[in-house]
Amino acid sequence: MSTILLVDDEPELLDLYTEVLELMDHRVLRAHDGREALEIAHERRPDLVVTDWQMPRMSGVELCRRLVQDAELHDVPIIMHSSATDPHAPGVRAFLSKCSELTEFEEVVNRTLTDSGASQQGPPSRRITLEDLSRVARRTTWETDSGCATVH
Repeated sequence: MSTILLVDDEPELLDLYTEVLELMDHRVLRAHDGREALEIAHERRPDLVVTDWQMPRMSGVELCRRLVQDAELHDVPIIMHSSATDPHAPGVRAFLSKCSELTEFEEVVNRTLTDSGASQQGPPSRRITLEDLSRVARRTTWETDSGCATVH
């Protein structure tokens, strides 16, 4: 079981991604901004950080910069997710649009953990579907998809 630090200032997306990661059998640590995430990372040393790009107090880009510069945390893999198009930040191994399908989120997490030497989690023979999620998470997914449709 891997420990993943999930960082996002949007509570609905934090809840959705937490539920997906827990269904994949990961331990999830949660932070609402980069400053809180950095404190948690020092206390708990996650196997992976999945962070939003734009957040209050400390952005995801600044969080990435600090993680890469930290002697204890520099090798923790980072996935950046954002509604912006492919923002670049130090140490980011993968970018994931917030408009991505949940299966893509699952695949990127598993691939990043595998590439970093951590073991892959989640049901190996099937993907997480909307039916696996709670009613609240399904509604958040629909609202996110609707919002993404207007962006394209």
